[in-house]
Amino acid sequence: MVGLALGAVATGLRGHHGHIMTTSHGPSPGLTPTPTASGEARISFRQPVTEAGYIDAAWWPRSRDLAAELPALFDALRTAYRDVDRVSYNVPFWKPTPRRMQIDKRVVRVRGYHVQDPLVLTVFDSSGDEHIDILVVRPEADADFAERVLRLAGGVGSIEQPDRILKLAAMPDGKPARSDRP
Repeated sequence: MVGLALGAVATGLRGHHGHIMTTSHGPSPGLTPTPTASGEARISFRQPVTEAGYIDAAWWPRSRDLAAELPALFDALRTAYRDVDRVSYNVPFWKPTPRRMQIDKRVVRVRGYHVQDPLVLTVFDSSGDEHIDILVVRPEADADFAERVLRLAGGVGSIEQPDRILKLAAMPDGKPARSDRP
């Protein structure tokens, strides 16, 4: 995978720019330790991280169980020196998820929205000043396709929109056809 290596520092993440969010999903159950999905998060961070562009990272979860997937994602974010305490996601894409979770002894607020882009998961830092927009690759995606998405989203200077990254990844060489170039 291309992008920020685990242990490297990501700086300059975009400030909050007003996502449109209208409804939340499900009641808030009591907090219990969150089960962990097997393996490390398959994630690639865009380099360099700048305010330009739409996506800061791409992530290929192993399932649509967000509660099981978030601990590994948070491990990768923590390694990149991100102190995340809130997550917003598209409700139809994921299995029902608790509104509050305990991940590594930390309470994380998780909010689902029907209007959020199904391709994007957004995590917010504890200050509320910064967020990371993460392109989500379907867990059931073909491995070659998913690797191309991670490489394209984490590429140097990548500023493509989520649907464009997926379109490029669907092409065998990851490059647009001659007639598709600007």
